[in-house]
Amino acid sequence: MSVFEFLLALYVIIAGLGLSLLVRSVGQMIEYRDGVRLYWVHTVWLLLIFVVHVVTWYALWRFRSHAPWTLLQVLLLLLMPILLYLVSHLAVPELSDETTRDMRAYYYRHSTWMHALMLGVIFAGSAAQIGIEGRMDLSRGGLLRSAAAACLISGLFSRRPTVHAVEAVLLLAVIVVGASFLLAPIG
Repeated sequence: MSVFEFLLALYVIIAGLGLSLLVRSVGQMIEYRDGVRLYWVHTVWLLLIFVVHVVTWYALWRFRSHAPWTLLQVLLLLLMPILLYLVSHLAVPELSDETTRDMRAYYYRHSTWMHALMLGVIFAGSAAQIGIEGRMDLSRGGLLRSAAAACLISGLFSRRPTVHAVEAVLLLAVIVVGASFLLAPIG
């Protein structure tokens, strides 16, 4: 087993926990749908978190031939799925039959932390790239991450629903543009 395969296995375990938490939470929202009032901005965030989980795992492949690995490089890479796990945890509350949840109120209660953690994912990814490859990512993906970071900053410092609505539309646009990369083969 190569060092990259070892690192990939640990990364997948952490990312898998975050994805399973997110999917389980969405399943709870469906199960207790009568007690959940949806909010479209929150729904965009759920989609964003899911896509970022998958994209960060997919992007890890670019480092498959890197050697040797330092502990700092490994920690920077593992910081991304750890932060995404935390965002997944904050994204959806625990639900039960006895509670009614307004996702709008829930979103705004946790939005500052969600924005900060998602920005942390972007910065950790950039720091990992610089630490591993010695350069910034100026590819289309790097430009999309920069656009997403610019969008997230507005929501980090504002609690105004209009700001978050515009941000959600822009983040959705970033996801749609990023989806065009899905046709590119791995490796």
